[in-house]
Amino acid sequence: MMTTESMKIESVFDRIFDRAMRSQPQIQDILLGSDQGLVVAFKSTVKGKEARLAALAPVLADAGETLFGEVGLSPLGEILLLGNDGTMYLARLKSAPVFLLIAAKGQVNVGLLRMLASEIEAEASDVLRTLLR
Repeated sequence: MMTTESMKIESVFDRIFDRAMRSQPQIQDILLGSDQGLVVAFKSTVKGKEARLAALAPVLADAGETLFGEVGLSPLGEILLLGNDGTMYLARLKSAPVFLLIAAKGQVNVGLLRMLASEIEAEASDVLRTLLR
């Protein structure tokens, strides 16, 4: 059973993610996930894939960090995956020990995804500190 506080936290993330998805209709998924591969918060146009995305985010980040280290460019800040059908953006938040993953279908401005990620982090930082203390 959810406590009142956890319901408030969930509604804050829901509001933040809804606003982001309305501002960029191409966005299909927004995930905040832990280093351990757990879902912190999630919003998607298709339900049921949040656990897989949360589990894969730290694996992708670790692989990227290893590659960056091999060429002497550490630390890694963000990962951008571009494909024929869309774009995925992954970054470790500065304000909390979680990953932010944004997946968009079709053509999307990468600069807007980065800006949106910064806005999500700014809006969610207080809630994340409360949740992760």
